[in-house]
Amino acid sequence: MQIGVLNRRAQERYATFTAALDMIGEILGEVDKLIATVDDKASADSWTTATQDELKALRTRAFEELDHLRTLGKKHEAELISREWRF
Repeated sequence: MQIGVLNRRAQERYATFTAALDMIGEILGEVDKLIATVDDKASADSWTTATQDELKALRTRAFEELDHLRTLGKKHEAELISREWRF
């Protein structure tokens, strides 16, 4: 009985994990709109801002990292849904 409860909890946590990855992917997909509003020519005397190209590169890197995390999650899915998660 206790194993079933732990297994169900692990499945719920894995589902939450994958839902969070999907949500982050959707949010990163909307970043292009924000990047388009950045003015590369605007600058202040005491600080600088990232250019659109730099921001696009950072967004691409974030997508790559998210895909890598999703791949690792899928690779270890059976283990993650069958065992209690440790923090």
